[in-house]
Amino acid sequence: MKKLITIIFCIFILNSCDTPPKILIDGVTYVELNVRAEPDASYESNIIDQLDPGDVVQIVSFQDTVDKGGVYWCKIMLDEIKKHEGKEIKYGWVAYKVKGLPYVVDADSWKKIKRMYEMEYEQEYNEILLGPKTWLTQAIYDFVYNDYLKDIKYFYEEINENKDQKENPNSRYELQQPSHSVDFTTEDTYPQYCKTRITSSRTALYAVIFNQSPRNIHFFRQDDRNNRGKMIREFKFGNYINYNFKSIQRKTKGSRIYYTDSWGDKERLITNYDAIRIRPHGSRERYILYNAAGYTGDNMDEAYFRMVKEY
Repeated sequence: MKKLITIIFCIFILNSCDTPPKILIDGVTYVELNVRAEPDASYESNIIDQLDPGDVVQIVSFQDTVDKGGVYWCKIMLDEIKKHEGKEIKYGWVAYKVKGLPYVVDADSWKKIKRMYEMEYEQEYNEILLGPKTWLTQAIYDFVYNDYLKDIKYFYEEINENKDQKENPNSRYELQQPSHSVDFTTEDTYPQYCKTRITSSRTALYAVIFNQSPRNIHFFRQDDRNNRGKMIREFKFGNYINYNFKSIQRKTKGSRIYYTDSWGDKERLITNYDAIRIRPHGSRERYILYNAAGYTGDNMDEAYFRMVKEY
């Protein structure tokens, strides 16, 4: 009888131990993310930590349901014990996807992101990775690579489905190069992108310079339905400029823009939308790119671009 009681007592002790959950998969954030004590983004006091682009998170579970804001949550192991409302907690929650927009990806995807921003040998982050421009990185990634940027749960399920298949030792991620890349920049140097409204809609676009010669400007917009971004228009400069670009800058519709006319005189440029000032390398000249069309929809199908030399 004593032996039976001892066995039952030992089982009870073992069951009461705080066994840490198994780590399902490591993910990498490519945006700035809040870590929360509970899967609820409705109040700021819930935030217990913050993550930067490139931070590795150890995921122990995925929440099966999406919340009313379209957020998909995963539970992660914290680097250190945090205190929240008088309690010590070892795990937190992060949003790995919002609607159709991934926030946490696999390690190989992060390597590809660094490659497309030319960050492989840089200590800082490209400025496009900082601030509320999550969809822009995803849109550039989808455009320059053959595959789409996937969230970490999609990648986790894909691995489990193919776990019996032997992987090629040469990863396709390591072999694949982006079709375009963006010059590495920080917020303290000349920007390689700018936010602009160059259409008739209220949708704000981002113009991005890719590292190619001669360089072209690509325009990206965000889809309001699923939050994801896509490339909608490219402007090729042809023989307009013989130099690579040093930076681009937004010039709002209301700002005074002057250009040099065919007689070499100063003339004010009247624009329907925002314009873009282009600063080339190796030249003191500045150029203005603007949309001369009277109406242009979200996808800029009717856009008619012109280029003039700034006075």
